[in-house]
Amino acid sequence: MKKHQIRGLCAGLGLLAALGLPLPAYAQSNFNSYSYDEWDGSVAAPPSYQPTMALNGLQIGAGAFNVPQDFFMDENGTLYLADTGNNRIVLMDEELNFLGTIETVLMNGEEIPLTDVEGLYVAADGTIYAAQTSEGRVLVIRDGVVEETVVKPVSNLIAEDFVFAPTKVGVDMYGRIYVLSRGCYSGLLQFDLDGSFMGFFGANKVEVTADVLFNYMWKSLLSDEQRAAMTSILPIEYSNIDCSKDGFVYTSTVGTQLPKSQIKKLNPQGNNIYFGVGNAEVNFGDEEFAYTRGNASYPSFIDVKVNSEDFIFGVDLTSGRIFERDQEGNLVSVFGGMGSQLGTFTTPVAVEVYGHKVYVLDRLKNNITVFEPTEYGALVERAIVLYDGGFYEEAGQVWEQVLSRNANYTLAYNGLGKVYAQEEEYTDALDYLSHSGDRYSYSRSFGKNRLVLVRQYGPAFVGILIVLIVAFRLIGRLKRRAKQ
Repeated sequence: MKKHQIRGLCAGLGLLAALGLPLPAYAQSNFNSYSYDEWDGSVAAPPSYQPTMALNGLQIGAGAFNVPQDFFMDENGTLYLADTGNNRIVLMDEELNFLGTIETVLMNGEEIPLTDVEGLYVAADGTIYAAQTSEGRVLVIRDGVVEETVVKPVSNLIAEDFVFAPTKVGVDMYGRIYVLSRGCYSGLLQFDLDGSFMGFFGANKVEVTADVLFNYMWKSLLSDEQRAAMTSILPIEYSNIDCSKDGFVYTSTVGTQLPKSQIKKLNPQGNNIYFGVGNAEVNFGDEEFAYTRGNASYPSFIDVKVNSEDFIFGVDLTSGRIFERDQEGNLVSVFGGMGSQLGTFTTPVAVEVYGHKVYVLDRLKNNITVFEPTEYGALVERAIVLYDGGFYEEAGQVWEQVLSRNANYTLAYNGLGKVYAQEEEYTDALDYLSHSGDRYSYSRSFGKNRLVLVRQYGPAFVGILIVLIVAFRLIGRLKRRAKQ
């Protein structure tokens, strides 16, 4: 579809809306769907995900859940739920059919209960890593037997009064174990394959707020004794972790007072490498903030999950929304919210993905909600995957279909602009990128377009300039000879 055809179709849809004529129908949602324009203002958008079911423990057939804290989906589609209040792990398939429970395991030849499990990870071989918070350990369970325990490490890096209270656990592709301990502000605790402590990993930095700056200036005027008596300023601790198949560790953060970098992608050195285009810090949640009595309600991401196509899903405890972004920080979709209807939550605490389904655990409702992509949402994800895979022409065709359904979607303009840039059609690329708000990509395309123009018209311009210089010199000589 040509550029003028796309614009005509988008204009036609806008005219239909203005005249009150019916537009193509989408499934109804119990929450508002939106995206952002090039000025970071929210605009209406078709829903990208729709809730298909929400089941509690009784409906599943496992008995009522009691304050569930976490769940994990393995590679075979088996969902392991940490039913913390009932001291058990509940197993379900991808359709939430009940498969069974694990209530006790063998440890040193004795049967022990699975009390107070707040975090789970399940390896490809079926090994279960269960974080027993109150017991201060992580159990490594194979075939119902505890073969290893991860406990408080003995190290010069660990203070004697440090309380090891593991709440979440993850294992990377190399077998290294990452543990999130409650009240630990130094980052994740990293353990080797044999359970030996390797050190702290990827600590959050102290947020530079007005209060922090004031305390810093005030401390510079105090004595050593007075400074020691003041309350220490600590970084925000992580809320959850996800060790993805790409070898990186993703983390979420709650309680932040700044909107940037709530979701991080940590490389093997523990450095955050998740930045948007142009190395901008990613605001994973909303670009617009709700205000209560003059104070902004910043997002608090309670969990993060990366699917097989590298889309990142984060659950915001403040708004109850699930935000989906790509690896460049672009907002792909927003769905969910707070409420009592299907697809809304009261206290969402965990998110999982399997195939194209998204699962959200609500601790207060004691249920699991399943979302599936709409036709529109599937098109958006497909366009991004095609472009990332180098199939630019095919990606452009899908982006055209997205624009025909949502003329306000800046990511579609951005995608088409990048497709035209890859095809070296920079004039069209600049036209689309000007509507995307992506100044970095626009600047790059502008520079390349200028270089193309110089190469295309430069030789002719230089030739004409030389001819003019020679002509002027000849005319000057002829005039001088005429005067003689």
